[in-house]
Amino acid sequence: MATNNIRVVGYLPPLYHEKLREYMQSQSLTESAAIVAIVKQFFDGESGSERVASEELGEATAPLKAQIALIERRLAVLESAFVSSQRSKSARRAPYQYGPPPVLPPQDITQLARRLGVSAATLEEAAQKGEDEFRDWSRRRDPAQRSWHKKGELFHPNSD
Repeated sequence: MATNNIRVVGYLPPLYHEKLREYMQSQSLTESAAIVAIVKQFFDGESGSERVASEELGEATAPLKAQIALIERRLAVLESAFVSSQRSKSARRAPYQYGPPPVLPPQDITQLARRLGVSAATLEEAAQKGEDEFRDWSRRRDPAQRSWHKKGELFHPNSD
């Protein structure tokens, strides 16, 4: 059988020969293939089993990497919304705005719940606790610290 490979003849101490045999059995290799793998690992720095383990690790972490990418995209959207919210808040508080704050129209339960960042059910529960308590509660949640009162089916801003 003709080959371009170089023949190497050498002597191994018994301890290393035993380790070579163990490696051959664990990797299901012939003696020649085991020696080539060991030399390759020595010079290239990576064995076949390490390469397989690395590939398996890459396959195992792929779903996690996809989830992280999704979370990063969602976080970017939240950050963008937060920055926009901060800009609009600072624009409302700009020192060059003079005069009374704009008059807000009455809000239905859904509109006011959205403004206060609560559910309609939570808003209704708070409104049933009494006028004074609802005024304080709504002021703490309103983005402009306005208090509200309920008149009929609508909620009206108080002129604080």
